[in-house]
Amino acid sequence: MLNLIDVTEMVATKMDLSYNRFEDDEITITLKGKQSVYELTVMLGRECDTVYFSCNLNLFVPKKRRTAIINAIIQANIQMWIGHFDFVQEYNSIFYSLSIPFVSSFLADEVIVESSMRIIIGECDRFFHYFLALIDNNLPTDISIDALFIESAGEA
Repeated sequence: MLNLIDVTEMVATKMDLSYNRFEDDEITITLKGKQSVYELTVMLGRECDTVYFSCNLNLFVPKKRRTAIINAIIQANIQMWIGHFDFVQEYNSIFYSLSIPFVSSFLADEVIVESSMRIIIGECDRFFHYFLALIDNNLPTDISIDALFIESAGEA
């Protein structure tokens, strides 16, 4: 029987994505989003019957901008329906994380993997420019996420 990592490898091959397989319970895939190239790690947590997706946005956060980014992550996570963002100090980078429990209770198939990957890329792309603006433009640390998501089309 195929596990979710086997299926993920099949999807990566079908989509012609670069990947590295680590044993039976972990794979890392390079994903191309609209905003950036992301590094997605998929791991099986057998002890708690969970699959864990962790996607590095590959945004280096300088020490002087960490407080702004942590506050931005809090605001971004309020907007999330599924998954969440974290600042991982070990890498000085922002990660998107998504866990799905009870992996063995459903059949691992390509639809689940592809849907999860689409959600992850979509959420990373949706917030990438917000985090990048805070890092690169030295915006005030208290800038609202709403200010960066203002729709300007249609009004003059």
